Amino acid sequence: MLMSHRLEADSIIKSFGGRELLTDCWVSCDTGEILGMLGRNGCGKSTLMKIIFGTEPALNKSIRIDGKYYETPFTAGNLIGYLPQKSFLPNNLTLRKIADLYLPDIKAKEALLAHRLIQQHMHLRRHQLSGGTGRFFEILLLVHLDVHFVLLDEPFNGLEPLLKEEVLHLLQEKKKEKGFIITDHDFRNIIQVSDRIMLIDNGVCRHIKQIQELERFGYVPSGIF
Repeated sequence: MLMSHRLEADSIIKSFGGRELLTDCWVSCDTGEILGMLGRNGCGKSTLMKIIFGTEPALNKSIRIDGKYYETPFTAGNLIGYLPQKSFLPNNLTLRKIADLYLPDIKAKEALLAHRLIQQHMHLRRHQLSGGTGRFFEILLLVHLDVHFVLLDEPFNGLEPLLKEEVLHLLQEKKKEKGFIITDHDFRNIIQVSDRIMLIDNGVCRHIKQIQELERFGYVPSGIF
């Protein structure tokens, strides 16, 4: 039986140019679940993810995993992975070399190399892939990392429907061993795949209990659900 883990981030305050972007936000995620993060453009979703990952400073923050405080969780071993909006992989290496670099675990690497939608591209370099295929490979790589939690920023961006469906399947499969926090403007897929939904609204993290609350807070038009 896999050991469960818990990520908690609270007391987060972040300002930009005198404007308070995030105000005392609180987020939690357990292994075995997917937390969907929604919000309008510029509300602070990506910033919050970077703060949790440890690459973005904040006026105040408390990031804990299994009750232990981490200033920069990404530097503390096999705790957390992060998919930024822009590609993060080296363009001059083949996908096979990248898999060797990021996945020391043999079983994880073999599973990635054998994936039916990517195995034919393993001899190519990252810049030789289409935008959607490259994005999918990055997601595939991250979900196979030996980490407890994965943060995904705009994972569906640029993906064709077949690849979106595969990402949904991967998340459901891999949440048995990991916890995921995901955000995307494709709110329907976020709602479909998530166990819980959080809305960032006016700097506050609102934990949504009923999906119709997204209408009440003005995130989607009235009557859409």
